[in-house]
This record gives sequence, structure tokens and C-alpha cells, in this order.
Amino acid sequence: MCCLMMVLSASAQPETTRVTAGRTTEGIVYFLPKTNIRFHLLVEKKTYTPGEYAKYAEKYMSLQDIQQEKEVTYRLAGYTISPIGVRDTSKCFNVKLKGGKCETAEMMLSDDGVLLAVNEKPATPKVRPPYKPAPRPAPQDPRRYLPAEMLTAGSTAKMAELTAQLIYELQERRLMLITGEADDIPQDEQQLQRMIDEIDQERDALMTLFTGTVTRDTTEHTLTVSPTKEVEREVIFRFSRRLGIVDKDDLSGVPYYMTIRDPHHTDQQKYPVPESKKPEGFYVNVPTKVYVSLMADNHDLVTYELPMAQFGFVELREGALFKRYVTHMTLNPTTGAIERVYADMDTK
Repeated sequence: MCCLMMVLSASAQPETTRVTAGRTTEGIVYFLPKTNIRFHLLVEKKTYTPGEYAKYAEKYMSLQDIQQEKEVTYRLAGYTISPIGVRDTSKCFNVKLKGGKCETAEMMLSDDGVLLAVNEKPATPKVRPPYKPAPRPAPQDPRRYLPAEMLTAGSTAKMAELTAQLIYELQERRLMLITGEADDIPQDEQQLQRMIDEIDQERDALMTLFTGTVTRDTTEHTLTVSPTKEVEREVIFRFSRRLGIVDKDDLSGVPYYMTIRDPHHTDQQKYPVPESKKPEGFYVNVPTKVYVSLMADNHDLVTYELPMAQFGFVELREGALFKRYVTHMTLNPTTGAIERVYADMDTK
């Protein structure tokens, strides 16, 4: 492939200079990635709507403490973590293609200039599929079970009373079917079960006129953080029962924390290159595994062991093999580590 030489790094560039990746007169400019963490949060929104006859629930149905006002509440229903690779502007390199097989090497860069592969197809990044909520059944309309004369009752109180009587009649008929006291009990057990199910469906729909209805909608929220060092119980978001996910500075919510522990404590290695003799080769990431935890109160909710580029170091790989042979290399798009490297002379 190429004799890769490190001629610049992002830290050596003036802050006002924008580095553009790709082919230049000097060679090819590329970046290595750093590893960001994406939190996937499932938030359930619960909406309670009071029934039309809610204020008569205790009088006619002996139901106590029935809520009279509409209420919307939120619950954190699930959480997972996934890593993603993004361009690390502190790891910018210029590759000069010269000599041997280097000059015809094909370097594959991402849209934002991250090196993905050389003389090879890039690896496909692992993408977490988006959350798909289960289909919600269509809500029942309890009024379809009310007789026409009941719908024309003079007042809401009278309609509530007649509806309660209908519910009690349904419960009595159900009991008679189960105990065998009904006159029209079918011989077929499946048909009997269908009759009981239809009674249950009608009764439950009518009961919502007193008890109200509850709907639940679950949505996925993503939060991305870009850690550069170990952290202990750093607030990354807050959660409110009334508002859902709120900003980490919003004290109306309960704090959720992120903790990152690096068991290796590996600092990024520096490779000073004397001007008189720059080494031939290319630079790749050597990530290290860290522990990432999402916490609430005083306990861990979930902990993952993830390889992360910025907690490892940059390694110089010699370029002699790339000069003599058509050499193929594939990097991990999330960490920038070498996943595979081989030359055409190999049998792999």
C-alpha cells in the first residue's frame, strides 16, 4: 500500500486552521476515531383519562379513590449503552504515498475523514436497531354497548345509574354461565368460553366510564457523551415523573449518573519523530477496555465493558510490508484498532 509518514497532527495546527481530510498534493490526510458512548433510554408516557361517570363511581359501583382529573406521568422503562466512533481531531495524520506498491494504494475514508481501510472494503459498523413499540390495540368505545333508551336519559347521573345496573346484570349472567344455572348454556365448551369472553369485553368497556382509561406510549431517547477521562458519578441527565427526561441542571428531576473506570490507566503514548529521520509507517489506535456504568441513587443500573480509543494509545506500525506487497488493512470504525491486516502473498 503506502509508506505512511506522520507529518502533522491536529495539535500542531493553528486553532483557526480547518483540516480537510482526503487527497492533497502532499498525500492523504486522515483522522483516527475516538469512541463516544450513546445511552438508549426507553421512556414510557402514561396518560390517565377519567371516566365520564367518575364522580358516581363510589355511589353506584362502590369504587373508592377514583381519580377525577386527567394525569400524565413518565417512567424510565429501559436503558442500554452502545459505542459509536467519531472523528478525533487530535489524531490527524498526513500519509505520503511513495515507492513500490504504496503509490497505487486505495485508502477508504469515512465522510468525515476517518481512516476505515486500505486496499479493502471497510468494516460494517454495528448499528443498534431503533426501538419499535408494539402495536397498541384500538380503544374500546363503551357507548356502543349502551341501549338507545339509556343514551337518551335525562341526566348524567341517571345514565350512570343505568350503566351500573347493566354492569351488575352482566356480572350476574357471567356467574350463571360458569355455574351452569343459565337456560342457554351451550354444549360446546369453546362456544361457552366465547360467550364469557364477550361478556368480559362488554363489562370492562362499560367499567371505564367509571374507572377511566390508561394509555401507555413508549419512546426511545438517545443521549451521547464523549468522555476523555475517568469519571465518578457524573450527572448526565435527570428524570422527572411529571416531565420525563430533563436537562442535567434541571433540579425538578432525579439525577442519573455515569461512572467510567479504566482498570489499566493507560495514558496515550507519544511518538516524537526527529526531523532528520521520520519513521515510515502508519498510526492506528490501540484501545483499552473500560467499565461504563449508568447509576441512580447508590446502585448501578447497568454496566458494560467497552473498548474505547481515547483510553488507549496510538501505535506506529511499520510500513515495509506495504511497500513490497499489496497489503490489505481493515480498521474498527468504532475504535480505530486494526481488525485485519494481510498481504496478497498470504493464504488467508
